[in-house]
Amino acid sequence: MADGYAVYDASSNRLEVVRPNETTTRYIRCNNLRPEQERVFGVQVMGDEIWVLTGPHNNQRPNKKFIYLFSSLSGGASRGL
Repeated sequence: MADGYAVYDASSNRLEVVRPNETTTRYIRCNNLRPEQERVFGVQVMGDEIWVLTGPHNNQRPNKKFIYLFSSLSGGASRGL
């Protein structure tokens, strides 16, 4: 089974997603993520979850993650790290 992947596109404030075992690029809007206030440190895939690791621009490490889902192409719940 091929793993899915996701990349954050800052210019559009969205995730570009390819689900596991698919080749089509899909998009998830990151409406609750505010790039003018938060820095995106990276994107991590954990099973069905896509974690977008963020923190204030002046932080050197992320302190929050936004969670999106491959299965529903939605989400955006946030949790502290």
